[in-house]
Amino acid sequence: MEDKFKIMVVDDDENILFAFKKVLEKDGFIPLFATNGTEAMEKIEIDKPDVIFLDIAMPGVNGLEVLKQIKDKGIEIPVIIITGYGTMQTAIKAIQLGAFEYLTKPLDIARIRVLIQRAIEMRQLKNKVRKLEAKYSEFDYDEEKYQIIGNSHKMQEIYKLIGVISMTPNTTPVLIMGESGTGKELVARAIHRSGPNAQEPFIGINCPAIPENLLESEFFGHEKGAFTGADRRKLGKFEIAGKGTILLDEITGIPPNLQQKLLRVIQEREFQRVGGNEIIKVEARFIATTNLNIVEEVRKGNFREDLYYRLSVFVIEIPPLRERREDIPLLANYFLKKYSNEMKKKVSAISDSAMEILLNYDYPGNVRELQNIIERCVILSKGEIITPELLPENLKSYQRGDFLRDKQEIITGEDLDIPIVSENLSEARKRVIEAFEKKFLKELLKKTRGNISLSAKIAGTTRQNFIYLLKKYNIDPGIYRH
Repeated sequence: MEDKFKIMVVDDDENILFAFKKVLEKDGFIPLFATNGTEAMEKIEIDKPDVIFLDIAMPGVNGLEVLKQIKDKGIEIPVIIITGYGTMQTAIKAIQLGAFEYLTKPLDIARIRVLIQRAIEMRQLKNKVRKLEAKYSEFDYDEEKYQIIGNSHKMQEIYKLIGVISMTPNTTPVLIMGESGTGKELVARAIHRSGPNAQEPFIGINCPAIPENLLESEFFGHEKGAFTGADRRKLGKFEIAGKGTILLDEITGIPPNLQQKLLRVIQEREFQRVGGNEIIKVEARFIATTNLNIVEEVRKGNFREDLYYRLSVFVIEIPPLRERREDIPLLANYFLKKYSNEMKKKVSAISDSAMEILLNYDYPGNVRELQNIIERCVILSKGEIITPELLPENLKSYQRGDFLRDKQEIITGEDLDIPIVSENLSEARKRVIEAFEKKFLKELLKKTRGNISLSAKIAGTTRQNFIYLLKKYNIDPGIYRH
């Protein structure tokens, strides 16, 4: 008879341990438990589990320190980090330290089962995850202006990608895609700051902002007398970057003739100054960003196909803010604190009604637009709380359609029965939408028997946003569970 696999869970939360025990025993695994890091290390060496689920926040030795000890001892066991409050720093550090996966609470049982299977298959087939050097886990992330704010699932995935790419050699280029204002440069800086060459220069070049006749000299530098006005040698950005990072911001703004030269530099890792003969080696990493559909630009002939393929060795796509609405409160409060401190004002909170408006808006300008909105509110504020009156008018009148779109089939044929007499059009529209949302939520919960996760999935929204709506309309999902 085949031996049962042993799954260890390290967490100081008894509810988490109990939930894991039920799932693991039901699936035929042998559950092992530890409630702190010291106990975990003792049991790991004795019991030799096949997979480890490891919480970060524990008394005494935290999860990241335990993970480091496991890797330092050369113990080849897949470790899945779990945490109740994920940040960019912990996600990057976990990946750098060699974590098999990184999960945030509340945990998805289906996802846990898939990960256990993947981890076991990896061990059986000896396709082990490459160990990431622990010495790269100690970088300082205190430079606040370059922080990435967001705890949503999509941002957790971005953090993990940053952790992976930061450990590759500088010869691996990166292409970061996303709408304007999503934070592409912040991601580029995070890659630079979390890598082994963090102390080397980070050189950003805004490609469309530099005139075409000066861009080549900006890239490669020039020798004295190379052209009219070149009265001395100038070092280009590619040379100044050393072993650091070169950010080619909005790379689709590079003219076609220079695209070919850039391709050669990225491939050959060398160049010559304008008007010079000396071969200069490129040691920096190239990171390119674009807010355009670069595949479409290639199709139109505006961007070289071979350069696109060379740059897209490793691609990171930054989600727009409307696709990670659960990060809006975190971002809004971060900017509130930032501008309150800068302006020396005592604005300390955002009212629930104002936050509801912020959550409802789609942000075509993404995080940058939200930042500008909060800055404006702090400037206008005369008290300690941001209220709806301080928000721009276009936000207050905005009606988001993504939650309701294509959901009418859930509603039964009953009338909503909303009195709209003596109300203006804006108020009438608002009441109709609210009544429709409330009825939709109730019908959906009835259909799923109160299953919040399934209801959110059917609705096409996040679990957090679904819970927010339930609270908004004072709906108890428990009454639908039978």
